[in-house]
Amino acid sequence: MIKLEEVNLTLKQQPIFKNLNLHLKKNKKVLLRMPSGAGKSTLLKVIMGYIPMDSGRILIDGEVLGQDNVDALRQKFAYIGQNIFFTEESVEKYIELIFSFEKNRNIKLSRATLYELLEKFDLNESILKKSPALLSGGEKQRIALILVLLLDREILLLDEVTSGLDHDLKIRVIEVLKDLNKTIIISSHDNQWLDYDEFEVVGW
Repeated sequence: MIKLEEVNLTLKQQPIFKNLNLHLKKNKKVLLRMPSGAGKSTLLKVIMGYIPMDSGRILIDGEVLGQDNVDALRQKFAYIGQNIFFTEESVEKYIELIFSFEKNRNIKLSRATLYELLEKFDLNESILKKSPALLSGGEKQRIALILVLLLDREILLLDEVTSGLDHDLKIRVIEVLKDLNKTIIISSHDNQWLDYDEFEVVGW
């Protein structure tokens, strides 16, 4: 599903990856567990094609990631970074906007699934009418996760998606993600992930 071969990257004269190799089979779940500054967030952006490598290659379903196919391959991914920004005047309008994009028009927005996920992540339906500017960091993380789950991509790249949640909510999120038939790469410092064998700890 995802294969990194001899990936090298230096940013601001600082080596980030040196001959990094990583192989994730379909539906495998890994937890990137390393100190801050080691390149966990950078790796997710490299896989998405947002940051070019110095050398090496990345294969997604056997296709080598490159400028000619990066947009097509991104259709397989859902990515949540640490800085979550919402546009539009309400959460509901933002969700509808995302589903109106050409690349998402073949996906039907299921209101039933939306309400089910809100309940799972301890969010009242009234949050849909709220301005995104009024949301807490933890609420933004949960809404972003709900949106990712609604889009139903094959591969999830999640960067510190539980950092703004309390212990019980972290567990709720992990319980949902561990049972998904998806390939998942998670970057997190939260210890709760370590209690679940579904997530293999990876470092370099």
